[in-house]
Amino acid sequence: MNAIRPHPALAVAPRRERGYILLLVLVAMVAMMLSGIALIRSMDTNQLVAGNLAARSATLHSADVGLQSAITWLQANTANNALYNDAPVSGYYSYEADPNWSASATWATCTTCTTTAPDAAGNTVSWMIHRMCRITGSPNGVGNYCMTVAGSGATGGSMSSDAPTFTGTAAYYYRITVQVQDSRNNSTLTQAFVTM
Repeated sequence: MNAIRPHPALAVAPRRERGYILLLVLVAMVAMMLSGIALIRSMDTNQLVAGNLAARSATLHSADVGLQSAITWLQANTANNALYNDAPVSGYYSYEADPNWSASATWATCTTCTTTAPDAAGNTVSWMIHRMCRITGSPNGVGNYCMTVAGSGATGGSMSSDAPTFTGTAAYYYRITVQVQDSRNNSTLTQAFVTM
């Protein structure tokens, strides 16, 4: 009996599979996995940035409250030359100084100018005032030079023939430095100059 053989044109030799498609699919899956991880990390970073911006906004508001407290203290202590001498417990210094603002010892002497409990945002606010004079004592004392603002009520004037002449008492500059420490133990410093 003769076996039936297929026509030679129809007989195809089996090809060896090489797995190119499988390799391509694996590479595509790894690329998709990496892009998914990058997307998740990006979302985490965006949340951290939004949290940091919210914390910064809260510290700025707290700094404004501290600044207002320092101005209120200055206004309450302008009588009887009370601002001629230091009051470290109240955070006031009658001379210009630049301490190490980041050192905790700088803020330790001030007991009445630090909030005893965190504010609504969880921040602790401290303030310090420096009169912009060279030394303590009277601003008109020997060897004392103070930054003053010229204007209505200030002594002096210009030598120009058409310049106005100002008479009265000088207004002195005070530098207020506010430190806000947030719940994450980050510190923010804000400074403002005021005249009294």
